[in-house]
Amino acid sequence: MGLGETKFGKIWYYSSVLLVIEGMALFLPGLLAYVDSDYDLSVIFFSVGGLSLILGFLSMILLGKPSRLGYDEALSIAAFGWLLLTFVGSLPFSLSGYLSGLDGFFESMSGFTATGLTMFSDVESLPRAILFWRSFTQWIGGVGVIVLFLSILIRSSGIAAKLYKAEGRTDRIATNIVSTARRIWGIYILYTVLCIIGLIALMGVGKTFDAVNVSMTCLATGGFAVTNDSIAAYPGYIATFIIPFMILGGISFASHRHLLKRNFKEFFTIEVKAILLIIFLASILLMTRLGGLDSFFQTASALTGTGFSTATIREWDDFSKFILSILMVLGGGYGSTSSALKMIRVVIIIYAVAWVVKKFLYSRKAVIPFKIGRNTYPVEEIRIATLYSILYILVLCLGALVFMATQAPEGFYGANGPETYTAADSLFEVASAEGNVGLSTGITNAAMPGHLKVVLIIEMWVGRLEIFPVLTLLAVPFRKR
Repeated sequence: MGLGETKFGKIWYYSSVLLVIEGMALFLPGLLAYVDSDYDLSVIFFSVGGLSLILGFLSMILLGKPSRLGYDEALSIAAFGWLLLTFVGSLPFSLSGYLSGLDGFFESMSGFTATGLTMFSDVESLPRAILFWRSFTQWIGGVGVIVLFLSILIRSSGIAAKLYKAEGRTDRIATNIVSTARRIWGIYILYTVLCIIGLIALMGVGKTFDAVNVSMTCLATGGFAVTNDSIAAYPGYIATFIIPFMILGGISFASHRHLLKRNFKEFFTIEVKAILLIIFLASILLMTRLGGLDSFFQTASALTGTGFSTATIREWDDFSKFILSILMVLGGGYGSTSSALKMIRVVIIIYAVAWVVKKFLYSRKAVIPFKIGRNTYPVEEIRIATLYSILYILVLCLGALVFMATQAPEGFYGANGPETYTAADSLFEVASAEGNVGLSTGITNAAMPGHLKVVLIIEMWVGRLEIFPVLTLLAVPFRKR
């Protein structure tokens, strides 16, 4: 058996494919830096991209393509591949001197997981190439790097199906997984281009760079901005224009297929209806404390996981922060660019409560199918949704506890404030990281303790991959036991 057929060989081979794709992607900001006459930065991007390509191709040649792939191996590839991409993607940040090694890794993880939390305090002072790379990592990561390379390089439907599922996707909008991946990217590119055109029309041609970056991170539900004040730096009508695109990013690509075919009845699934209803109700609740546009915008941003902001959340009361924290835990649609619990799981659990109560009301012999609308679901769906939700909340609470046990910077809560981070702020920050949202109460910055940065990195990684691929990767060395 060749090295490429071993478990390690399979994981490294497909991770090498991801290195090749990332190497090509790094040339784009390199070209932008060259156009801007920032030759030192251009060399860094080209060098990192070239080394990524060489390492990727050499590994693929030496290992040879595996003949088969187990589902556990696919899960491990998804988990390890994201770590490897994050490390390579962090090198331009650290080699250019703009961030330290840990901060660069944090920024890169925030990018590829489409989170939006940042280590930069003044993004407006950064070169355009760095800003573009931040946005581009989110645009790639929004749909998923696995989906990207499935659409380009994979031909085996069996291997493609396992890798596709390993990244937390099961929806199909074509006859096979490879065609599905390509159609997803087609829809994604279409919406991104429409958003760019709309923003250029509203902002003016002089703001084309802003329009491109905002559009990429908007559809990716990522939230990186090229201004220090996020979307608050633009006129109010820009925020109004962005809201529908944030919501589109938080809706399943399977639903978008029906929307583009103008099959509106099939588009408005129970998941889409739940997303729109929750945004409406949460906006009403926040309007009791905040203005109308800010309430609606921040609600849509939190639930879809976009992370754009039009207000200073640090100044909000705990009630408003808690509302947004709940939304960041719920998340958008399954099979969208959003993360967190995903709305369909929330719907399943709510319907499961009613289903259990109904079973109690009837005879034990009565057969009561578990139905949501016209669809009947196996009971196993309830178990899976509940188990994942419990694990998700457990990881959230553990991360928040670390924050609550950490000394807050002097003056963070004023002269007479608490010494450690409050429960509301801790839950908010961790919920934002695990849900891959990017909203912040001001805790996340380059000056925060290193262990808190590591906690948020893990939360972003685990949240994006839906926990199980990470657990599978960590369990590989102990498989025999």
